[in-house]
Amino acid sequence: MRWLLNGREDSLAYLLWRAGYDVWLGNNRGNIYCRKNLWHNATEREFWDFSWHEMGVYDLPAQVDYVLRTTGQRAMHFVGISQGGTVFLVMNSMLPHYNAVFKSATLLAPVAYVSNTKSGLAKIIGPVLGTRNYVSKMLEGVEMFSTNKFFKKFLSMTCLENEKPMVCISRLWPVAGYDTRFLNKTLLPDLMANFPAGGSVKQLMHYFQGYVSTRFRQYDYGPERNWLHYQQLEPPEYVLENVSTPVTVFFSENDYIVAPADIWRLLTRLPNVEAVYKVPWKRWNHFDFICGLGVREYIFDNIVLSMNRYEQRRR
Repeated sequence: MRWLLNGREDSLAYLLWRAGYDVWLGNNRGNIYCRKNLWHNATEREFWDFSWHEMGVYDLPAQVDYVLRTTGQRAMHFVGISQGGTVFLVMNSMLPHYNAVFKSATLLAPVAYVSNTKSGLAKIIGPVLGTRNYVSKMLEGVEMFSTNKFFKKFLSMTCLENEKPMVCISRLWPVAGYDTRFLNKTLLPDLMANFPAGGSVKQLMHYFQGYVSTRFRQYDYGPERNWLHYQQLEPPEYVLENVSTPVTVFFSENDYIVAPADIWRLLTRLPNVEAVYKVPWKRWNHFDFICGLGVREYIFDNIVLSMNRYEQRRR
């Protein structure tokens, strides 16, 4: 949904479609568009017992396989934002043979290392939910955000035209940060009608574990369960050196979630970095990569241009 928020003129999905590309929009389990399972329903703890690790080793490979099988193509371009970058890095490090099916990968504010994050949630809640204790164990099978239709309606109503924009924006602060200068406020009703989209608390706790450990590694179940899962007491780190796909990264200085220091730490481990772009506006924030003013001119148009150049070279 986030790739369509900017409308037909400015959304990346439409820009790529008009440029002649076959566009496939991925989906994450647990959100309002993806809540069915063959064995469990959304009221069971087992349904919510997943993090973005499972998305990387099961879900994204299944989506990629489906696209290739349906289109008959041998390779594709990939664009991911925030957790989309996380999932891509997990898949290509854990299943390196998938690197061959990507012509390029563009990652917008990818979340991998988070030890330098400015997020208040991480600083306050991270030390609790990022370590093994009674609370974190109990939350492993819990939904992160309610998708109750009345709750969603409430979020949408508080962003009506007669409401002050800051009333609506204030709910984004724990996620996006307090600087909203570049946020396209005309999109707030649509944004809040689809935010939060739902997910597992375990996804959030996996990020908090990275904040506490300062590493980008698999989920920490504690020494005993780690031994059962990994045959070692500590969870193994993702081998980012396996990610051989040509990668382009966009980041910003004012990102509330992903600090520049963590981006550079990620880049030093990726073996095939094609380009790195720092957004020139100092107040550009995490949510601005989705619906910031100027996101098309500076980011989306450049992505389309880069893909076109790649395809022209191939011809």
